[in-house]
Order: sequence, then C-alpha cells, then structure tokens
Amino acid sequence: MKSKKLLVILSILLIAMLSYLGYNTFFAPQSIEGSKDVTLQIVIDTQDIEETISYNTEHEFLYDLMREKEEELGASFEDSSLGFMLTGLMNYTVNSDKNEYFHILVNDEDAMNGIQEIPLNDQDYYRFELRKW
Repeated sequence: MKSKKLLVILSILLIAMLSYLGYNTFFAPQSIEGSKDVTLQIVIDTQDIEETISYNTEHEFLYDLMREKEEELGASFEDSSLGFMLTGLMNYTVNSDKNEYFHILVNDEDAMNGIQEIPLNDQDYYRFELRKW
C-alpha cells in the first residue's frame, strides 16, 4: 500500500515538472537578446502628464528596463502574490480608493502579461495609461 502512495506522489511530481517545462518552452513569453530601441509613453490625464521617452537597451523584459530607469520614470512597484505591480509613474502613485491602475498597451494592444513577463522587442511601443476599473 505504501509503495502505491509513493508511486502516485512521484507520478504527480513528474507530471507537474513536465507541465512546468512545457509551459516555459511553448507558452511563456520569449525574450530577445541584444540591443533594442523602445519607446515608453506615460499618460496620466488627471495630472496633465503625457511623456514619451525612448531608450536603447540590452534588457530583455520591460520590468528590468523600468527598474533601471526607476528614478527617471518616477516609477514605483509593489510586490504581490502575482508578481510586481506598477503602482506609480512620474511620481504619481495610483489611488486604490479610486480604483486606479496603470493599464499597459504594447504597440496599441492590451498587454497580455504582467510587467515582469512583457518582453522588449526592437521598435516596440509601450504605453502606460492611468485608468479606473
């Protein structure tokens, strides 16, 4: 009886490990190495802020670039159970009491991943809009 339980546990662990590897291989956002020119636009209508900044970077993901330029962007982040969330830009912090958040668009399409999983691609355009949900 104990050997059956052990076999079931090992099978579950093997399936979980294969699922994780499969996700990372086929479904996880893929980063691109090398130099990239990217543009960030920040729009905070309530503060009359509309800034466009271009960068040349070796970073592979948006979060890494924003962490490097955190002071220049006036950015702030909050660690949550879902990863890091963008909570401030241009020294403006979202007001959760007003249901505010920064909506991210990549080349004018809604981002499908969190900020840590958005890959940087050459000539891509990243727009951050303060919105309410």
